[in-house]
Amino acid sequence: MKYIEIFMESLGTYLLLVCMIRFLGKKEMSKLSVSDLIVFLIISELMTISIGNEQVNFMQAGIAVVVIVLMDKLFTLISLKSPFFKKMVEGHPTFIVFQGKLNQKKMASLKYSVDDLSHHLREQGIGSLSEVDFAVLETDGQLSVIEKKKSQVKAPDAIISDGEINYKLLQLINRDEAWLMKKLKEAGISDYHEVFYCVVEKERFFIIKKG
Repeated sequence: MKYIEIFMESLGTYLLLVCMIRFLGKKEMSKLSVSDLIVFLIISELMTISIGNEQVNFMQAGIAVVVIVLMDKLFTLISLKSPFFKKMVEGHPTFIVFQGKLNQKKMASLKYSVDDLSHHLREQGIGSLSEVDFAVLETDGQLSVIEKKKSQVKAPDAIISDGEINYKLLQLINRDEAWLMKKLKEAGISDYHEVFYCVVEKERFFIIKKG
């Protein structure tokens, strides 16, 4: 009888975790943020503990998992509305190489070595740093690389995202808000809050308005 109970709990655990993953909307394990990874580790551990455990039954573990998943979903919704909250929870990408220049100070602060950089470049078929225009250490620990021969932008990030200006990026390209507003007016936009997405390309601004 105990074996049947363990079998049913194991089956229930599998189905519940699949449902929770579908609800969270996560597609690829390699793309998980730090907060996503923590949630997956906690819910898998909770459900594993409940299997065959008389002190922690399946229903108790299931309720805990649902609460954690709902909290994660709530935090995700808040992150969409608040860039500050998103950066606080998930961190933010860091430019290791910007416009062909290596940022050694950033590498040192992130404990990211030359060997790490070389390893990630080789994984993407790049033999030398001289070929790289931009290299971004993402929040999931992956290195995104844009080669000089393929680069079409002054910075591979949105300078305006959902009506919010990326002031850090403005600083990186040695520009200010006045310059940005002038460029937007040239494109027929008087208020940056109207912009959903804006990237500074080498020859122009690429803009998508809200709605």
